[in-house]
Amino acid sequence: MSVHGSEVILVVEDDPDIAEAMIDVLVDEGYDVRHAANGREALSVLRSSPAEPSLILLDLMMPEMDGPQFREAQLRDPRFAAIPVVVLSADRNCAQRATELGVSGYVVKPLGPEQLVSLVARTATHHEPIPA
Repeated sequence: MSVHGSEVILVVEDDPDIAEAMIDVLVDEGYDVRHAANGREALSVLRSSPAEPSLILLDLMMPEMDGPQFREAQLRDPRFAAIPVVVLSADRNCAQRATELGVSGYVVKPLGPEQLVSLVARTATHHEPIPA
């Protein structure tokens, strides 16, 4: 098991089963994981958290405030604009949407535990863009 205790990952995912699976994998790897079920909750988590996330894993389709609306609000706030974001979506236009949103990368769901761990390790620690 890796130790990433100082690294906070924000998972923004409305499907409770997917969110729980991702959180379990990341916690097992030693990450400090926060969760939000939509963009509005994610903004609240960002504003109230003492530690800035190293990475935001963002679903595109969510109720209340979807991924693109969250990303727009994130970029307007200088405190959060530089936090890397990786879009996770089952949307077949995921690559195009990720480009439009100016995120660090994207992954088409579903993704396995090993893929998730690799993605987070590369992006959160080194802020490397994820190749398409």
